[in-house]
Amino acid sequence: MLKISLKLKDKELKTLETDKSEISIGRNENSDIHINNLGASKKHARIFRRNGEYIIEDLKSTNGTLMNNESIITAKLSGNDVVTIGKHNLYISIHQDDRNAPRSFAEATIRIKP
Repeated sequence: MLKISLKLKDKELKTLETDKSEISIGRNENSDIHINNLGASKKHARIFRRNGEYIIEDLKSTNGTLMNNESIITAKLSGNDVVTIGKHNLYISIHQDDRNAPRSFAEATIRIKP
């Protein structure tokens, strides 16, 4: 499950929790995350799921997309990332659907039946 909080300065404008395979971000009112600011292109960026991972992709926007203060074209989201579009920040959280599933290979346990 993906949680995205859209903020302008310290004001939270919107929170989206979804398991959609693709999320559109931009100035277009039909975007899943609508950013009403000229710093955002109509179709600015998208987040999509591939092989169980979330990827953010800049869609050749005029002003670009930053992730954790670095300019990106495409980048893997790892949770606790901050994506900046214009003056807006998107705070990203990734939650696994199965709370009992290991979060990393190091946490995985192999059980062998006797």
